[in-house]
Amino acid sequence: MTARRRPARAVDQPSRPAARLSEYAVGRDNNFNLIRLVAALSVLFSHSVAALGLPSSREFFFDHLGLSLAEMAVDVFFVTSGFLVAGSLVNRGDVIAFLWARALRIYPAIWVMLILTVFVLAPALTTLPLADYFASPKTHDYFVKCATLIGGVRYSLPGVFETMPLHGEFNGSLWTLPIELRLYCYLAAGWLVLAAAPAIRLRAMSIAAPIAACAFLVLILRGRLFGAPFNAADTRIFMFLYGTTLYLWRDKVPMRPAILFAALACLLISSVNEQAFFVVYVVSLAPLVLHLAYLPKGRVLAFNEWGDCSYGVYIYAFPIQQTLAFLFPGMPLIAMILVSAAITLGVAALSWTLIERRALALKGDFAAATSRAFNLGLAKIAGVGR
Repeated sequence: MTARRRPARAVDQPSRPAARLSEYAVGRDNNFNLIRLVAALSVLFSHSVAALGLPSSREFFFDHLGLSLAEMAVDVFFVTSGFLVAGSLVNRGDVIAFLWARALRIYPAIWVMLILTVFVLAPALTTLPLADYFASPKTHDYFVKCATLIGGVRYSLPGVFETMPLHGEFNGSLWTLPIELRLYCYLAAGWLVLAAAPAIRLRAMSIAAPIAACAFLVLILRGRLFGAPFNAADTRIFMFLYGTTLYLWRDKVPMRPAILFAALACLLISSVNEQAFFVVYVVSLAPLVLHLAYLPKGRVLAFNEWGDCSYGVYIYAFPIQQTLAFLFPGMPLIAMILVSAAITLGVAALSWTLIERRALALKGDFAAATSRAFNLGLAKIAGVGR
């Protein structure tokens, strides 16, 4: 009798390591342009309710979650900014090039917007004589503060929108820009401070960023859950630092569809309680945004060919909505959303095509010229010192 042969044991196949964020965070094959545009249009939707003076209950998200759609959209902006800006600094390794890239992304478009709104739109709407409007210190202060973004911005122009539900607010969306600008500068300053120790620079920043993020997380959770004082800017700073941290730790961050679905499920389950939702929201938003930015592939990536119109939508939407509410009192909410979105998208597309894209194309030339001037200055100083 022959012995029955045992089946050969299957050889264990080495499991493929889970994909990491670092495998995705290369090149421009992502959905960030689409995410930012959706966020900008979400701010427009939320502000439509306020511009018409409608009760907050008409804004579904604020009424049910304790957070407006605009707040969440701004947080998305800061997460993406923290992630992408950290990548820009690390990949360039040059503070001058980094600062020029950031300046050319923010300033040219906002300067054109201010010229069009302060010197064309507002004079057509003000209740003051034009001579008084242009002579008013309030007009000058608004233009200078919003053009520099240093020391905060101003929100009102004399005689404009003073009878509207959003009393006197000309462009309420600009409040986030000085915060973002300061965060850029802090990031650059940290890079410069660590220039003396380049071998540990990234390691030190990888430790400092999450520590700072955790400090702000504690601050906003204490404020939200226990009534301790905190500023709305604190949440935006946390989101920026969270995005920065995820970039610096991208080699350790797993990327799986299961994580995306788990985050969405947790948000949905926690929505029954505002405080529970807020905790889940602040912890999960950044990974959720990055999964949406990198995992969906296919035709959705073709949206990148349209460029990035989100900044134009963000800086133009508010005055356009206030103007519509002023000219057409009692305008239905759906009409405000659709008309303001159509006008704003058209203006934003022109801003991207004519201003923003062309300005960004100059960042290399500006950085090179600045570096040459800086090196020449150092050479002269060294020559005088001999």
